[in-house]
Amino acid sequence: MKTLIFLLLIFTSSTLKAEIINVPFHSKALENSLIGTKSTRDIHIYLPDGYHESDKRYPVLYLLGAYSWPVKYSARIEPMLENHKKNGQNIEMIIVMLEGNTPLRGSFYVNSEVHGNFSDYVIKEVLPWVDRTYRTKAQAKHRGIAGFSMGGTGALRFAAKHPDLFSHVYALSPGMFDEKGMAKSYLTSEAAIKRYQAFKQKLATTKDPKAVMKAEFASFQGREIWNNGQENSYSAYLMAYAGAFAGHSGQPFGVHYSVDASQKPLWYKGFGELVELYSTPSVVEQLSSVRIDVGNKDDYIWITEGVLALKEKAEANKVPIHFEVFPGGHSNKALERLEHHMLPFFNTRL
Repeated sequence: MKTLIFLLLIFTSSTLKAEIINVPFHSKALENSLIGTKSTRDIHIYLPDGYHESDKRYPVLYLLGAYSWPVKYSARIEPMLENHKKNGQNIEMIIVMLEGNTPLRGSFYVNSEVHGNFSDYVIKEVLPWVDRTYRTKAQAKHRGIAGFSMGGTGALRFAAKHPDLFSHVYALSPGMFDEKGMAKSYLTSEAAIKRYQAFKQKLATTKDPKAVMKAEFASFQGREIWNNGQENSYSAYLMAYAGAFAGHSGQPFGVHYSVDASQKPLWYKGFGELVELYSTPSVVEQLSSVRIDVGNKDDYIWITEGVLALKEKAEANKVPIHFEVFPGGHSNKALERLEHHMLPFFNTRL
């Protein structure tokens, strides 16, 4: 009898324990991208304690990865959740962890010919699938979205454009600039612009575009993006950003605004649009809660200045956004902020 009880206790404790599962997900929206973005993605999903032992429904947090962050960042999230549990604050929600990686290391979570239709992937494919597959509270008031860096940019854009799906948003160090900040960003790097122009010329004249892109993007893969110096990483950023926001018919990577000034609004909109959206009362009033955190000395200074420019406009327009400017850079306090600020933010709201 004692043996039976012992075995039952082991079984119960193992099934009640929270878990992160990896689900390969094939996306129609990401098929046939110009640069060969993988259409089967790994989605990591956190299921809280006791999920398999009850009929309870749970709120859902969508967490978007940063530029060049593979979905394995979920391994960092699990200890955070365990720490909260040890401190008596169980995080009772489903967390869906997505990444926006492409051969150019970042899609910015928008639809584009170059990277694939990442907005459709998230909104039209993943979100309905999650609600069909898991016991979710499938209302906007029980659904939040968050992200760091590029993920924060994506989270803010999704929430502003889909308030019927997301009521709560948290962004940590999101890619954002105002008119002045754009001039300080990597979009003005002379070395990156030169490489971008040369790449476009090769692409326009080759009979084998796949081979050209494979060779061009080789130095952007894995740690090579950082190991080959700042000019290399800036070139990757610029090409990725151009492919996400500046493309148009016949010019999937766009035309740089230093060559054609009429193209500047396209280049500005990618990050600049967020300042306009979140300083508009009618946009933010549709959301229940908005929080934006940024370091006072972000390594990309235009991000700090962009968030501060938004803060000034939002306060002038009496837009209810909670801002926190903390002492730090772009990523040196990212994990700490996600654990001690992002998770509690959603735990009290969803």
